[in-house]
Amino acid sequence: MSYPVTAQPDLEKFVVECLVPLPGVTCFAYSSAQLDLAGWLWSYMIQVDARAGRKAAARDLAESARQVMAGLTSAPPWDAGTVNYVRAEAGAFWNPDPDGGPRYTARYEVRVHPSRDAWRPATPNPRRATATPADPRKEGIRS
Repeated sequence: MSYPVTAQPDLEKFVVECLVPLPGVTCFAYSSAQLDLAGWLWSYMIQVDARAGRKAAARDLAESARQVMAGLTSAPPWDAGTVNYVRAEAGAFWNPDPDGGPRYTARYEVRVHPSRDAWRPATPNPRRATATPADPRKEGIRS
């Protein structure tokens, strides 16, 4: 028997596309987890870094990024899914680059539902034996 599974949505790509208009902002997913057996709810931990020439400018940029992140639940669904929850986990906090460059960092938990098109049958495990019980009527076995 094959159970339906969902493809993991590429939330990181979606968040990067939403933050592109903010020069100096970078982000990456540092964790993701499937929250239910069917794969209908995924949680991602996203780090957003805001860099600028001055500390105050980096702080302002971090605030602009926070507003974008908070607005993801209002964003229309994209082809891979729908954002249904955003929570600031930490920050924005002062986190200068190793060379002393101004940077603020914030971390967010973002939960997403995959699109309905992401449902597909599970790929059968080729190592698993798929023996079927013998049918006594076909095998001529008498009981």
